[in-house]
Amino acid sequence: MASTEAQVAHVWRRLGFGPGPDDVTTGVARGGARAAIDDLLSRPTPTTNWQWPGGTVNDAAMTDATRQVELMATSYPQVRERVAWILQGILVIAWGEVIGPAEMETHLNTLRSWPGRTYKDLLSTVVRSFGMQWYLSGIGSAPPHPNQNLARELMELFSLGVTDPRTSTANYTQTDVQEIARALTGYVVDWSTRQMTLQASSWDAGAKTFLGSARGPAGVSDVIDAVAAHPSFKHFIPHRLYVELVGLEPSAAALDALATVWGSTGDIGAVVAAIARRPEFVSDAAIRSRVKSPVELVVSTARVLGVSEFSHLSLWWVLTNLRQHPFMPPNVSGWPSGPAWLHAGTLVNWSGPVQWITFSDSGAPDVPANLQLPTVRRLFAQGTSATGGDLALKLAGLYDVSSQTLSAVRAYAASGTWDYPRAAATMCMVLQSPEFYVN
Repeated sequence: MASTEAQVAHVWRRLGFGPGPDDVTTGVARGGARAAIDDLLSRPTPTTNWQWPGGTVNDAAMTDATRQVELMATSYPQVRERVAWILQGILVIAWGEVIGPAEMETHLNTLRSWPGRTYKDLLSTVVRSFGMQWYLSGIGSAPPHPNQNLARELMELFSLGVTDPRTSTANYTQTDVQEIARALTGYVVDWSTRQMTLQASSWDAGAKTFLGSARGPAGVSDVIDAVAAHPSFKHFIPHRLYVELVGLEPSAAALDALATVWGSTGDIGAVVAAIARRPEFVSDAAIRSRVKSPVELVVSTARVLGVSEFSHLSLWWVLTNLRQHPFMPPNVSGWPSGPAWLHAGTLVNWSGPVQWITFSDSGAPDVPANLQLPTVRRLFAQGTSATGGDLALKLAGLYDVSSQTLSAVRAYAASGTWDYPRAAATMCMVLQSPEFYVN
């Protein structure tokens, strides 16, 4: 059975992006995994939006990605950032020739507003947004040949899934796609403001039938209502949240229980809390059952090291090199997940950036305070050749590691003089261990 420390660290990795150096010991002292869950779920969520650096499109390609990592790593309400990151992989848009920093910033601020909002409300906002309308060819869609992209993905990826999870029957037909595409017509954009408006002359006002019922002259609101009333609406996103947060497939009973909590409009916060309080959330089977994506690797590393200044770390290059720039998913399905990231390319591509980040502080006394890495300095000050390996693992939130990992880290720490470069290299080694790659 996993130790209490390992369970608390697991809670931090799943409800946030991993523990800081003292979060595990604090969590254990306060009562263990359940206390850590209560702590993270009860943290107040600010209502203000993210503040973005601004600048030209080329500047934003670098600075906005860095800003997102910074906010994910340093935000006090870690649950908000974790769930917003999950939603970013569900309600997908991508940077391109037309979707630029302003549209992406608006989209991410919308996703981060999920606390206190229903999924139905969030979906309604995103579907009408310029970013989603452009990305899935909704802008300019008009009768008699409306574009079907948004209609299809709205059901397949955003709300219902292709088939019912209990019966495996199809959730919708091609006719449903065609009819909903008609209902979604009419949106035009003011290119000077990028604001969307519904233009009656471009909207198909005819009667429509979809998802089993005649809907009259349906529009976007009617489509969202019909989707939310579909039986699979209560299962699809709760299933996705469960897999992301637990790392396992839910049982039929678990999924039905979450469907009840989700309700008719999609209570995101209640479902996240219900998942976190299920016994399997901290089970041995769940611990380390997921593989970190590159973004998660970078964010969790920043949390371990106590990074407070991000602008000098070239994170836009790091993430691009790791093949997961957060604004450039490969398609509307989002990024690969799980074992898809566990390959030689990730290992090789991570070995350079993790050294770059870990050694960005030389340890010299004249390094500005905002550029110092407090965890590496603490490791050097408190560790020795005999204890440095164990302390590095502890500061990284890694407990119950394999004997191979423990032996390798201990041996390296003890293999020479305990100075600042050896302390930094020991921590760098820990951040490349198999246990750090998993979540």
